[in-house]
Amino acid sequence: MLTAAADECERAGGALQKPLATLNDARARLRSLTEKLRSQQAYLLIFGPLKSGKSTLMNAISRTYVSEVTSLPGYPCLVFVQHEKEPRFSVTRYNGRESVYPSAAILNDAVADAHHALAQQIRMHEQRGEGFDPRANFPEAIRRVDIKLPVESLADSSTVLVDTPGLYSRMNFGYDVLTREFRDSGACAVFVVKTDNLFLEQVFAEFNELLGLFSRIFIVVNVDASKRDLGADGTLHPSAESQHTEKILEAFTTLSMAGPMRAAYQSGRVRLHAVDLLGAAAEFISGAPTENTHRPAFDAFIRDLTEYLNSSDYTREFVRDSLRQASALCEEARSTADGPEIQQLREIQDRLGKEMRDLDARLAATDRLLRVDWTALFQAFQAEHASAGEDDSKRAVAQAREDLRQGLNRWYLSNDSLSALTHLHWNPVLTDAARALTEQSKERLHRLASRAHAGLQPTVEVLTDLQTTGFSTNASSQKALTAANAEEDVASYKVTIPAETIPARKSVLDWLLFRSVANVRRRIFGEDLAKEIPADLKAKRLGAESRAELERLIESTLQARFPSKPSKHGADLVSAFLKRVVEEIVSSLRQSRDQIAQLRNSRQVPFDRQARIIAAMTELESASERVGKDIALLAEQESSLLAASKEETISAEPSDPVAFVPQLLPPLLVG
Repeated sequence: MLTAAADECERAGGALQKPLATLNDARARLRSLTEKLRSQQAYLLIFGPLKSGKSTLMNAISRTYVSEVTSLPGYPCLVFVQHEKEPRFSVTRYNGRESVYPSAAILNDAVADAHHALAQQIRMHEQRGEGFDPRANFPEAIRRVDIKLPVESLADSSTVLVDTPGLYSRMNFGYDVLTREFRDSGACAVFVVKTDNLFLEQVFAEFNELLGLFSRIFIVVNVDASKRDLGADGTLHPSAESQHTEKILEAFTTLSMAGPMRAAYQSGRVRLHAVDLLGAAAEFISGAPTENTHRPAFDAFIRDLTEYLNSSDYTREFVRDSLRQASALCEEARSTADGPEIQQLREIQDRLGKEMRDLDARLAATDRLLRVDWTALFQAFQAEHASAGEDDSKRAVAQAREDLRQGLNRWYLSNDSLSALTHLHWNPVLTDAARALTEQSKERLHRLASRAHAGLQPTVEVLTDLQTTGFSTNASSQKALTAANAEEDVASYKVTIPAETIPARKSVLDWLLFRSVANVRRRIFGEDLAKEIPADLKAKRLGAESRAELERLIESTLQARFPSKPSKHGADLVSAFLKRVVEEIVSSLRQSRDQIAQLRNSRQVPFDRQARIIAAMTELESASERVGKDIALLAEQESSLLAASKEETISAEPSDPVAFVPQLLPPLLVG
């Protein structure tokens, strides 16, 4: 669960850097705790100032030369040394990644490179005035080093040596993280100090902090057996340090110990041993006894240490500490899975999910709108435009009839020719009426198209989908109005008078000369109908019958042109508009759908990524709560067993939690 959650946070990038750092930290600690519980090995942490003899102590305990692979260049991490048949060298980084190296030399080179990279990162953050935490700022930094060698003494004692950075080589970061590593690694520690530094106050400045971390601390005073003092006679002889170590220890306990250290010493939590570590290590590695050996003192230290590691006190502390660590890890995992960053992510996911549902609804509505018969929705538009056009035509016909008759009257009173009757008195009336109706048709089209929804009458379903998509047909309407056009042929409204249909009276002379009516008409109208006709001649020769014919021509002309021609023009204009507006609506809907789909698709990737993160966090939270409850129950059982026991030795029951905890913890690591 931790691995899955951490992997998802890492894929999210910098937004979840803090939870990622916490999860990687918990993952590393959980892996270490699980391994410790599974093997039930004794973890021995070794502290001390630089050059105090820590590496020599490790050589002596291991009875082999292991310091070559543990002497890292002051890198701020723990080095775990344990027995394994085949050598194995690896480092674990703050991001949880493990790197394995084929040899100790390559490991040391890798650590040296890592040290350089770490120093650069620290300086960069210092220059920016920022704090530095490798968990968040440089997850590639090394968290721990594991060295596994064939060391039979460690195999026999089931001991894991844990080398720590030298005290007082002040680190620029992460002391709290390292301190927790100390506490999580074991309940027992060895503090190595040289005799020369035993009485320096700063050497024990942070010793009280170690008292808060470990139930038992062994102070090993590293005696230099080869040291010589100058005698009164000028000869060299063994120093008091090597000959009377008991006096040095007595002076330390009586004069230097104070406060929490003295209380811990008096209660047995702090044990004191003076050992020639160099001599002991040399004897073990070489196999030959050395002069002035302090082997008995080293053996006494090992017996004291072994007795504690085999004691009920250590077992109780091991169980109690393991349960405490497991409980803390569960709580930390749970709080991280439900932390502010994840809560904020859930809120973002909720908003994103709502956006996606809204976009899905808009897509579905747009798809339905694309299937709509838009032309059918404009039927009322067409009918209203046609009906209004007919009304306009009726009014135009009535006015034109009156204007044409008045023109006829004016013609009879003038000397105008017959052709002048059409092009001066009638055709202007007809063409003006045509132009007026054309303009009225266009204006009516614009007025209808400017209504809500471009003048169409949507059904309830279409109206709902338009509201869902936020799509407006008005923009399409305006484009269609600009492009749609149907020009009226105004010239087609003009009339020509067929002279042969106009009755003309014959004069007496016409009768005497036997002139035909056609001949009489030519004499009155002229060959091209352009001959002026005096008003008195019109009165004599073009009387009531002629006027009646001309008035009949007015009616036939009006009936032939109105309302058919304006109606056809209006229908053509509306058809052109509807064709274009439907094309614009469909085109705009398709473009809108593409945009909505693009928006929808752009949200799918972050939604899926965040969904995986939230799912991983939900599983982690659930598993943490479940395992935490089981661990709490184990802790209660352990407390009950300890309370019921009247003996110092722990019965067999307390070991059960130790065996059961590893079965609880691995699910948290499952990816």
